[in-house]
Amino acid sequence: MKKDVKCLLSALVFAGISWGGGYGIASAAGEAVYELNPIVVTATRTEKMDVDVPATTTVITAKDIQDKGYVSVFDALEHTVGVDSYNYSAGGGDDLGGSQSRFYIRGMDKGTLVLVNGAPINVMNYSSTEGVPVDAVEKIEVIKGSNSVLYGAEAMGGVVNIITKHGGKPSASISAKYGNYNSGYQVGVTGERYTAYFTRDFEDEFDDAAKIFPNSKYNWTNGKGRKSSLYLSTQLNDRLTLDWSHVDRNKKRSAFKVIGGKKTDKYYSYGIYDYDTQRNNINLIYNDKDHEFKSVLAYNSRRIDTKQYKNGQAPAVRGTNYDVYGITFDNQKTWHFNNGKDNLTSGATFKREHYKALATPSDRIHRDAYSIYSSYEHQFSDKLSTIIGARGEFVKGNGWDKEQNVFLPQWQMLYKLNDSWSLYSNIGKSFDMPSINSKFYSKKTKAIDYQPQKGWSYEIGSKYVKDKDSVKIALFHMNIDNYFKWVKENQIIDGGASDINVQINGGEFKNTGLEAEWTHKINENWQYNLGVSWSDPKLKSKWVVGHENEWMQEAAKLQTNAGVQYSDKKWTANLNLFFTGEREYSYYTNKGAIAKNDGSYDHAIPNRVNLTSSISYAPNDSHRITLNMYNLLDRHNNCINENENYDLPFNWTLTYKYSF
Repeated sequence: MKKDVKCLLSALVFAGISWGGGYGIASAAGEAVYELNPIVVTATRTEKMDVDVPATTTVITAKDIQDKGYVSVFDALEHTVGVDSYNYSAGGGDDLGGSQSRFYIRGMDKGTLVLVNGAPINVMNYSSTEGVPVDAVEKIEVIKGSNSVLYGAEAMGGVVNIITKHGGKPSASISAKYGNYNSGYQVGVTGERYTAYFTRDFEDEFDDAAKIFPNSKYNWTNGKGRKSSLYLSTQLNDRLTLDWSHVDRNKKRSAFKVIGGKKTDKYYSYGIYDYDTQRNNINLIYNDKDHEFKSVLAYNSRRIDTKQYKNGQAPAVRGTNYDVYGITFDNQKTWHFNNGKDNLTSGATFKREHYKALATPSDRIHRDAYSIYSSYEHQFSDKLSTIIGARGEFVKGNGWDKEQNVFLPQWQMLYKLNDSWSLYSNIGKSFDMPSINSKFYSKKTKAIDYQPQKGWSYEIGSKYVKDKDSVKIALFHMNIDNYFKWVKENQIIDGGASDINVQINGGEFKNTGLEAEWTHKINENWQYNLGVSWSDPKLKSKWVVGHENEWMQEAAKLQTNAGVQYSDKKWTANLNLFFTGEREYSYYTNKGAIAKNDGSYDHAIPNRVNLTSSISYAPNDSHRITLNMYNLLDRHNNCINENENYDLPFNWTLTYKYSF
């Protein structure tokens, strides 16, 4: 069987034994004026207008970022319909040691692949956007639904591609910001073939950052923090581009007692944490547009060195301290046949991951994976087209992970009612390997039999983009086996620790939902948007004793956003409301009655409401001043993830930018 799969995929790639199709780039006359029908590259690895893409897509342009006052890439993505987030730093999208802030699409915590200019930046199945300054972003493409055929593992829920600006008129900028919780500065330089930014951020102390347990007398303080970021993109020649981002971050956190409603100086047994993290993303991209050949070499690394101080004792050795890196080498080529009615995109990918624990250097492991993929597009007529694709993923055994030979098919159909209105369907299989360091999570010697998560995604939808309106509706269903889940070690191992999180295959995951977005340009000055996502993400438990095979809610069912914005030559203002419904059960409880037996109780994460606004004034091209305001309703218990980390209270930043 393994030989048959390899032979089939080889034939598919090199001989093109599959068929399907798609449209070329349609004229953007009319739509381009309002930027409601942008070009999307990510979904099919070829350039298409949004309305011609057979998948749910959201494009956030540089103008959107400026008009809505987004202060980071994380900020822009967090407020996208169908995209949820884990945020450990109360609004900044920054990491806290081994706890990584990240995005997930349609309830798939581990299943969102993030790219920068088409190069992957995920590390251990998670991504970070810390190193990409928002001023360097040309647009962000969000593709929802399975994309494993074209992008491999980690693209189960969707793909986010951050496309940055490359070269242009020589210029420079200096900006400084100050707020009640955050401050910093940034220096940027742009030339004909290069872009460079250096950013320095400072965070003030924030009490009541998270609760440890419900009704307890203990709480967390996020201490002061600083972050230095360097981003460089340079075109070495007309076809070769080098991107490099480096982030160096320090953050402190501590637990404290509350007596009589007041914080005391007696720290809880968790003590004080001092987090030091470094991250590097280096991408070398060769893009021959004349021959439609693209090659990407990506290197991503992350180092965590956390010290824990308890009651004045020497710093404890943290088992979560590590060095990890990943290398990806991807090559793709596109061919056109039959006067452009048939198009074949094929490629091959090599990926290596390596992990080493700092406390116990003998705890090290690597994993190699090879893949070949192909996608064939066929245009039956001016209205009807189809895409059939397949991928073969071959993961080598390493003494812990078992060898995996996976065949991933995908089929897409697009029907255009007219130049502005299309209907589509999308069916695909996807998979994801366990994190490279999964075998080292547990303190106990009991081996955990990790399996890849695999499953199918189904989607039908409609897009209407014309003049001043963009309307998108999608109905989807996902069915995933061996879904990755975080649990306490003592829930799965007798004598296990209650403070150690272990990743397991949690069971079967299903999600059925409806997403809808509407953007309307009233006139040249006014615009509003409405969006809603309703779904039923649920997981069939197989680890809770006495409650096996029961379905539990795994993520928020309801998410909405609404916004209105005004802009003219000098002023830009907006008001945005974001709502996320009740989410999964908190990490310290199992479920319902069983939780009461161990002294805790059922405690679901409440809804999250965030009202934001920004006002910007630019008297000319050289000067811009912006006031950003978050959590205008001052909701103090706005939970942002299952560990009950909270949003900042009402907070603001005032930014001045000078360009020359």
